[in-house]
Amino acid sequence: MNLFKNNPFMAFSASFPTTMVPFNVMQSFLRSPPENHPAGRAVFAPYGLRKLEAILINHGFKESDIAVVHPSKLDKFVGNNTKVVGISSMDPLGIAYVSLTYSELIGFGSEPSTRFEFRKLFNKKCLKTKKAKIIFGGAGAWQLENEKIRKMFGIDCVFLGEAEKVAPEVFSKAVNRENLPPIVYGEETETEEIPSIRHASIHGCVEISRGCNRNCQFCAPTTRKRRFIPMSRVLEEVQVNVREGNGMIIFCTEDFFLYNSEQNFIPKRKAVVELCRKVADCPGVQHIQPAHMSLAPVVVDPKMVEEVAEILLQKSWGTLDGRPFFTSETGIETGSKRMIRKYMAGKPLPFKPEDWPRIVTQAFGILNDNFGYPLATWIVGLPGENEEDILASIELVEDLKGTKGFFVPLFFVPLGESTLKTAKGVDSKALTELHWEFFAECWKYNLNVWRKPWALRGVRSLLSRILVPMVAGFMYLLYYKHRPSAKFFKKTFINASKVDFLTSSR
Repeated sequence: MNLFKNNPFMAFSASFPTTMVPFNVMQSFLRSPPENHPAGRAVFAPYGLRKLEAILINHGFKESDIAVVHPSKLDKFVGNNTKVVGISSMDPLGIAYVSLTYSELIGFGSEPSTRFEFRKLFNKKCLKTKKAKIIFGGAGAWQLENEKIRKMFGIDCVFLGEAEKVAPEVFSKAVNRENLPPIVYGEETETEEIPSIRHASIHGCVEISRGCNRNCQFCAPTTRKRRFIPMSRVLEEVQVNVREGNGMIIFCTEDFFLYNSEQNFIPKRKAVVELCRKVADCPGVQHIQPAHMSLAPVVVDPKMVEEVAEILLQKSWGTLDGRPFFTSETGIETGSKRMIRKYMAGKPLPFKPEDWPRIVTQAFGILNDNFGYPLATWIVGLPGENEEDILASIELVEDLKGTKGFFVPLFFVPLGESTLKTAKGVDSKALTELHWEFFAECWKYNLNVWRKPWALRGVRSLLSRILVPMVAGFMYLLYYKHRPSAKFFKKTFINASKVDFLTSSR
């Protein structure tokens, strides 16, 4: 429940180790103090909690009986009269993609901040001595399906899936002190059953679609039916956020460029442009940020990207080389046509799996031409991946050099709600020399794109030429030299520091 200075991407720093001093300092700087109403309720809260709040109110619960609060204020609200405590988390045990990958790579024997904060929450006296039922949900609920883990934290019920149809009954039982099933599975909700939020969400999240239909086997949302929220209700949630002081709006979606499209995965340019324009025209909206996009629609309709970019650049929250840009998360995942065909054949639609590398390079070119710089994930260690597959990914990274984006290579994690939930995940010990080469190439790409504008002159140039190589070398000799990630660290930060930092500062 942190705004991270209103930067949604900086929230990923919560995946880094807790006890490492640089990341503690960074998080202390980035974290915002909780915003509270005079009564102590949270001004901004995660979107899922805001949806649950609206669902319960729509089913007869009194708004005065529901309090959405920051964890630091929990002791003021949970007492002998409290019937239910609902807790939401994206990554309670720190075993999702980003947390697992980068807490292990960075190391220092520490746990991700997400896990640390989750344990800290359950150490609060009001939960340890609670009479209330505890219901846990959110995107990370799959991590708590295990009975021993539930009992360890004193969780009465874990709720997985969509809440609209099932949650009111579960919370009613809890209020009436009835026994709850340990695991509850939500049901898919029709669009008209999805309520609008009543109060502001963190980063101004506003749902424009739910589900994806591309059926990537490593992902949960992509297996769900795609539904679109009508424009009138999108604008209603925008106005809720603006009214309560949130000038940033994030389009919560799995595929921004397919808003209101048919099931053939062909974008409707008019619908996407109209969505952006109407939200941008709402008084008080300062920034607009799409959460996720796929790359295939960009190639299908470059004109759509051009028209959308004109609006998003006026509402941009960031600059590069002194120019505003827009971004969105997207999944490249692999450069291997074989892996695409095997695990994510729907990702290139309406194109074929064999077209994937071409789609990626063309989409990056089109986006860059319109000052769109994607934040792209890659997955390392998918089941059955071989050297040819890894080489194909390295080759695609090479092909993308000269473009602007940000790459986040990740270990494969068998997410609990995905098709591959029973597959074996990977860690740093399982990676080959070629895997480390791929990691290094991705991060050298990032350094090349995002460091150079920062390191051109003055004190920054001095830091680039002297301090960064010195610190990188010291950390390598002190710690990383003896870890599985040593090759990645040396290839990325030591070699890049010696050559690239000096080059960029000139």
